[in-house]
Amino acid sequence: MEDIKSLGLGEYAEELDEKGYTVLPPDIACPDGLKDRLLDACLAVAENRNGKRPDLNADQAYSPRHADQFEGALGAASGDSPIGDMMQSLVIEGEVFEEALMNPVLLALSTYLTGYSSVLLTMACFIKGPNKTELPLHCDAMGPSPLSSISTECNLTYALTDYTREKGCLAVVPGSHKLCRQPRGEERLVAKNPSAIAVECPAGSLICWHGNTWHGAYNRRSGGLRVSLVIDFVRKHIRTAEHLTEYVPEDVLLRNSARFAVITHQAMAPTVPDQRKSEQNMARAKRVLSAYNQELGVDLQKFEWSPYA
Repeated sequence: MEDIKSLGLGEYAEELDEKGYTVLPPDIACPDGLKDRLLDACLAVAENRNGKRPDLNADQAYSPRHADQFEGALGAASGDSPIGDMMQSLVIEGEVFEEALMNPVLLALSTYLTGYSSVLLTMACFIKGPNKTELPLHCDAMGPSPLSSISTECNLTYALTDYTREKGCLAVVPGSHKLCRQPRGEERLVAKNPSAIAVECPAGSLICWHGNTWHGAYNRRSGGLRVSLVIDFVRKHIRTAEHLTEYVPEDVLLRNSARFAVITHQAMAPTVPDQRKSEQNMARAKRVLSAYNQELGVDLQKFEWSPYA
């Protein structure tokens, strides 16, 4: 709460409690030209992975390499995709992604929802062109109903282009996080759920929501591309979509804080078949946690009865 107050985020934290989502405006979310630098970096990664730099203003369907895996998914007709392209494992693709991850306002909200020990589930860029299919409503938290009312996962999305209904923006059902379950049947259909609303905001905004919040996306009716950078945090007992324990370069770790190391799995000791490797992982985890406790000025283990907190 000290961080929430010092950063002027009180009203946004209250909105998270009440509605299950909130939107930080560009001047708070993306200082020092962060939006433009992130957008350029995402387009550069797309060019590197797909062989062609995406045209933000092209009035045609976006068909990157490997995007066909999403065609026909989640109720889409053959040849159509509800999400476009998804590029994961971006945190080691450049310093601007490290900056986006360690943005103080982003960390304050992620901590508010998932705690100081939470880790990165995934950092991914979504690029969506004109399409016909809405992304069905769902919540990110996984498990049997009822879900925990305490957020076990939270999503923080940088809108790197303008979000409008016409341009395929996010859809949410305000207050749905309190239901502690996945939507069922026609509740999942954005167009047929009367409680679903469009989250419209200018480029550079940061959208944050509770892991239980029902959300999806409208189809994009206009030309051009919608670009967003999604950063997902989970509590550390949840299996992550990206495995970073042994894959973050040492120079990246050295130029960042101990918290960055915790978030990128360096304090985790994943199960391995080799005893020696397990011992190496445990030793690394102890070093990183010790540095993190010193950085915080608090011994987290005194407040965590369980290693899964």
